[in-house]
Amino acid sequence: MNNKYIAPEKYLKSFTCPHCQTLSLMHFDSHHFQEDTNESFSSKTPIKNTLYIARCCNCGKKIVWIDNEYIYPNIIAEEVNPDLPESVKQLYNEAGLIYNQSPRAACALLRLAIDRLCNELGETDRDINKNIGALVEKGLPKKVQQALDFVRVVGNKAVHPGVIAFDVDDTNTAKTLMRLINMIGQSMITEPKEIDEMYGLLPDSTKESIDRRDSK
Repeated sequence: MNNKYIAPEKYLKSFTCPHCQTLSLMHFDSHHFQEDTNESFSSKTPIKNTLYIARCCNCGKKIVWIDNEYIYPNIIAEEVNPDLPESVKQLYNEAGLIYNQSPRAACALLRLAIDRLCNELGETDRDINKNIGALVEKGLPKKVQQALDFVRVVGNKAVHPGVIAFDVDDTNTAKTLMRLINMIGQSMITEPKEIDEMYGLLPDSTKESIDRRDSK
C-alpha cells in the first residue's frame, strides 16, 4: 500500500504521477488561448481556455488541465491495500478505474466495498452503521468512523443510516472513500497480521513463557 499517495492537483509542487506512480516533483507551464469571438478583450476579462501542463521530474511525461478541469491522463486511484479480501479489492479497483468519469458510480461501488469489508471482518448486520460501530469496538479508530459519517456512508440528518446520498458523490468523495477503505484494512487486517508475524519470530521458549504468563 502506498501511504505517500498524493492526488494530482494544479500547481501542487509534487504529487503522485499518474504515469509512473511515483511521488515526484513537478514542473508547470501554462499557455493561454482565446476563442475567436466578437467580444472585446480587456485586462478585466477573466482568463479562460488556459492549458496547464505539469511535467513529472521522474519520468518526464506530462499531466494536463484546461482551466480547472483535469484532462490527461486518467488518474490512477490510490493503490489498494493488498491485504484486503479479493472481493473488496475487485470493487475498489473497478471504482478506481471510473471515478474520474463517473464519481457517482464509483462512490456506489466503494460503499458496497465498505459493506463487503464489514462482512468479511465478521459483521453481518444489514445496517452498515452498526457494523462500523462493532468494528470500532474491535479496534477500528473512532476517527475512521467519524470520517465515514462525514462522507455519508453511515447516514446523517439528511438520510437514513446506510442510505446512499448521491448529492455528495464527487471525485473528492470517491478518493476519500478509497482512502478510508485502506485505513480500515490497515487497522483491522494489516497491523494484526504484522504483529502475528513478529510474534512468530520469537523463540518457542519465549512464546511458551508468554503463554504461561497470559494463562495466569
